[in-house]
Amino acid sequence: MNSRGFLYSFIVHLVIVLFMIVQIVFFPSDALDLSQAIRVDMVDLPDKITSPPIPEEIKKEITKDSAPKKPPEKPVAAPKALPEKKPKAKEDAININKAKSKQQQALNRLKASSAVEKLKQEVEKERAAEQAAQQVFKGRALSAGTALTGLDKMQSDSYLSQLDVRIKAHWSLPQWLIGKPFRTRVHIKFDETGAIIYKRVVQSSGNPTYDEYCLLAIDKASPFPRVPDKFTTVYKVDGVVIGFPD
Repeated sequence: MNSRGFLYSFIVHLVIVLFMIVQIVFFPSDALDLSQAIRVDMVDLPDKITSPPIPEEIKKEITKDSAPKKPPEKPVAAPKALPEKKPKAKEDAININKAKSKQQQALNRLKASSAVEKLKQEVEKERAAEQAAQQVFKGRALSAGTALTGLDKMQSDSYLSQLDVRIKAHWSLPQWLIGKPFRTRVHIKFDETGAIIYKRVVQSSGNPTYDEYCLLAIDKASPFPRVPDKFTTVYKVDGVVIGFPD
């Protein structure tokens, strides 16, 4: 309200001053005494407000509060350790492929070596069996190196002839194998009772089915007739070779 009253008072005074200037300029007359008006108006102005003195303690508090505060120091974080550089995926793939390739090559060499060794063993077994068969018997006859002579040889030949007839009696071939130019030789060993203890094809016909029928005939003919005591060791250790068809 005081500011509004002051504004109205200022406007009124301004209007009065303007009116008086116009009157003096355009209507000159006796000089007006404005001291009263000015004195009256000045009386209405508000008195100057004097503030009480501020105590020293309050001044210190105000100064202390208004002083710029130092921002709190932020904790410095320890530098992070840089992660180790990992090899690229492409390099990893190349290394893995190289390792697999080396493993595969080593495996192939191992397989080849094993196959060669196995083949050598098979060849040696075949050769040993053929040599043994050739050295001991030729068909149903004893070889020249056999110690049997005279009456013993005759008795042995007679037993082997009976054995051959017995085996061939059980040897039957299907129609499609009859008359074929096949030849198979089987090395057999048997004890004194005639029970077979060893059986092996030492000369194949080249036809597995033909060879199987020869082995089947031997199985059907067993047990063989009882072996004479004097020939037990010969047939049990050395054995005999049976030829198919003869």
